[in-house]
Amino acid sequence: MRIVMDFDGVYTDPTDEGIACFQHFRDKIANLKLKAVGLESSQQVDSWLGEARARSASRPFHFGWRSEGRVSAFMFEDPFIRNIGLADFLDHLVEIGDKKARFVLGHLIKEEKIQSYGELSEWSFHQLKLKKKPDPQTKAWVEDAINKGHEVYIVSNSSTEKIEEFLNQNSYSLTTRPKVRGGAKKFGLGTSAKPLVIAKDKNYGDVKVDTDRPMYEQALLEIRPDAIIGDVFCLDLALPIRLQREGKLDLKWGLFYRHRDYTPSQMVDLVSGRESKVPEVKVIRDWSQVKS
Repeated sequence: MRIVMDFDGVYTDPTDEGIACFQHFRDKIANLKLKAVGLESSQQVDSWLGEARARSASRPFHFGWRSEGRVSAFMFEDPFIRNIGLADFLDHLVEIGDKKARFVLGHLIKEEKIQSYGELSEWSFHQLKLKKKPDPQTKAWVEDAINKGHEVYIVSNSSTEKIEEFLNQNSYSLTTRPKVRGGAKKFGLGTSAKPLVIAKDKNYGDVKVDTDRPMYEQALLEIRPDAIIGDVFCLDLALPIRLQREGKLDLKWGLFYRHRDYTPSQMVDLVSGRESKVPEVKVIRDWSQVKS
């Protein structure tokens, strides 16, 4: 059988990388020394950004990683997207005239040539120098699956080069090495929304995920997997659910949502609770739950 797996969050634990991204983001603002708005130190900037996170939490499905002006992944879904979503909320504050958010952005534009908080978030990501933290349990499971004759593919937003480098550094041999398809742009939305209702939330009503992801769809239809494993529901699993329902993919082995320490309990509840509209998905905490 063919298994498609995500990379960051499945082969790795990106928690430390997410923290480092935030630190780069915060420090760039703190280095501006904006005394006029009380943002002279890292602690003051932390406080301001923490307040922004708390405010954005009242609209959890409205902010996140955007593509074509639409939310591609919710802002709390993994350590990277939490930073992207924070930037999205700050850009929203600028749009609605928040004085402090506008003041800070004005200085970022003037002194750093950074045109938006989203651009600052992207810059922060590219400053990462941390070595990726591998998940040894994943390696053991993948090697066992390949030894049993299954085909394993990594389909990821990360570049093929970076993934291959990781596999080399972590001693994946030529005989137990997954095939790699990097640059999949799972976040890249098409021109027309194709919403998938995943649950009915008591506070927010129908929770919908956009499934118009043409590059990811092309990859899946070419590989035609029997199973998909991912840690970010919106990016990894929403589109395959639609394709399975449309009869374009079989996925007879299943769809697996990798539950990590950073996985938002809210998403797990939506996917696996009584109000879930996606019974196709199984939440897994341990690799023994995916029998190879």
